[in-house]
Parts: sequence; structure tokens; C-alpha cells
Amino acid sequence: MSEGLLETAAAPSPEGFRQDALVMKDVRVTLPTGKGLLRIIRDATFHVAKGEIVALAGESGSGKSTSIMAALRLLPPGARVDGTIILDGQDVLAMPRRELRGLRAKRARLVFQDPWRSLHPMKRIGAQLVESARTADPSLSREAARELAERMLARVGIPEPASRMDSYPHEVSGGQSQRIVIAMALVAGPSVLFCDEPTTALDVTTQAQILELLRELNRELGLSIVIATHDLDVISDLADRLVVMYAGEVVEAGPTAEVLSRPRHPYTWSLLRSAPGSHEPGERLHTIEGRPPGPAESPAGCAFAARCPSVHEVCLSTRPEPRPVAPGRSAACLLTEGYGPITAGARDE
Repeated sequence: MSEGLLETAAAPSPEGFRQDALVMKDVRVTLPTGKGLLRIIRDATFHVAKGEIVALAGESGSGKSTSIMAALRLLPPGARVDGTIILDGQDVLAMPRRELRGLRAKRARLVFQDPWRSLHPMKRIGAQLVESARTADPSLSREAARELAERMLARVGIPEPASRMDSYPHEVSGGQSQRIVIAMALVAGPSVLFCDEPTTALDVTTQAQILELLRELNRELGLSIVIATHDLDVISDLADRLVVMYAGEVVEAGPTAEVLSRPRHPYTWSLLRSAPGSHEPGERLHTIEGRPPGPAESPAGCAFAARCPSVHEVCLSTRPEPRPVAPGRSAACLLTEGYGPITAGARDE
């Protein structure tokens, strides 16, 4: 994985932000190309309180994974990030590279969609966990690190952890591999855990087990969790708050239960309406017609206007900014008050 960002532009970091596990404020991510700069993230703003689970949701290409990588400064060389990113009280965009590596080694850890991306196929599982623990805390002896690794394997539900330490990654199932990767993160004692589509490659039963494990870790350890997903049903019982992204922008945010039961942005409503769980057996699935605008496209108005079921003339020429629509909730829509089925909620249509 690339060491990341060659260019950053840090905005002032208000001290109040340091009370949260993560603050992203007016974050913009651009990538240089032969045809000019491509804007991948556009003025994204959201926060994660300490001990909170926040889900970033949206279609592929919406910007949720890029937002996670920006928070950890793990984007490709040449990428530029502007705005403010405060992670575990540290100004990420102002940190020297050595301090940043230390932050990622201990306080903020990342779990990928594919566990094999994090596991070396030629090294025993125990050796990889011991290395992770000692990277986070070099004062740990190998014996102490091994004991810690065994405890974490047991904590994430790996049977016979002592013997599993001697296994190679190919000798365990996909579900166990993901548990092992989570244990590899936990041995560092992080305060923030980033999960990028951590259950997509798993079967439904294993998926539910991993999500329950994340909830237990949040409750028992006070671990702040940021999880990216394209499946709203995945986080309905997991996340405390939901941040919906579209075309690199935050279009809606608020408490998960409220957003899912009463969405205030037509994109959120459309996602809910197209989810398999919102249909009766045998009923034709709804789809969101069209496609999101690409990074090289810059619509004059709302990025969702071309696909919106409730588009108005003003939407084509005026770009909506996120604004409060209820206590603790925001939506980037010009028409969020009192129109059609959007305010009634997709599930109540």
C-alpha cells in the first residue's frame, strides 16, 4: 500500500474538534491526471464521537472508501487533500510522516473488505499478530506480544487460539480470516477502527457474526468505529449514525434509525426503495435509473438531479449545500421540507 499523500493543505484545527474520535470538515480530495485535476471528494463534512459507530453508505464510487483513506492519509501519491481532518485528537494533514505512521500503527487501524489483503500468505498467523503488537508497542517482548495475540484471537471468537497461532492464512476460512484481521488491529489497542466493506465477501451468516462482533467491541472497549458499506440493511442495527454519500458529497447525515425510517434526501429514499428487503417476495426490484456523474463531470446544480424522482427546475442550476432539517440531521437537498414521499419515508410509501 502506498505511503500516501504527496500534497496536503491543512485548514485551521479548532480545539473543540479534538473531543471527537474523527472530524472531517470541508474535506476535498483531488487527483492529478493528464486532463487536469479530478475532484473525488467535494467538501465532505462529518464527525465520529468517541465510542460511536458511524456508517458511510452509498453506491460504488460514492466516495466512502476514499473518505476513509483520506482520514488515514493513505491515498495514492499525487493526491491532494484540503480541509480539516482531526483523528484521535491529531491534525492528520499537518502530521510529519513518521508521526503519522505511529498513529496508524497504534491508535487508528484499518480492516479491509478482503482479509487476504492484510495477511501475508507465507507467514504464520501468530507471527503476524506478534509483529502488529510490537509495531504498536516496541517495548513488548515477543512472549508478552504472543500472549496478547492469543487473548485477542480468543476475544474475536477464534477457537483454540494457541494452536491457531501456528496456522497459515490459507488454512482458515474467510470468516475466520476476517476475525483474525480484526484481532490484528485490536492487539494495537486502537481508539478508532476503520472498516472498509468488511463483510461484503462473506456469506450472510458469517456477515451477521462479524457485525455482532463489531458491536460487542464497541460496547465493551469503547471503540469508535467507522464502517463503509453499500448495503443499508447491513448497518441498520449496527451504526449509531449514518452518513450517506453520493458522487463524492455528503448528501444526508443523522441518527441511523431516523434516516432509514424517514429519509430527507431523494438519493437516500431511492437507495432504500431499491434494497431487496423493501420488496415483497416475487415483486419486481426497483432500480435507480442512470448513473452517478464521474469525477470529471461537474453538474451546475445538484449531482443527483439527473436521476432524482422529484427533480425541479431549480435543482438543475443550484448546487445544494448540507443544511439542518431536524435536530442532529442534515440533508443537501433544496426541497427537503414538505414534498412527496421523501419526507414520508421510503419504507412508509
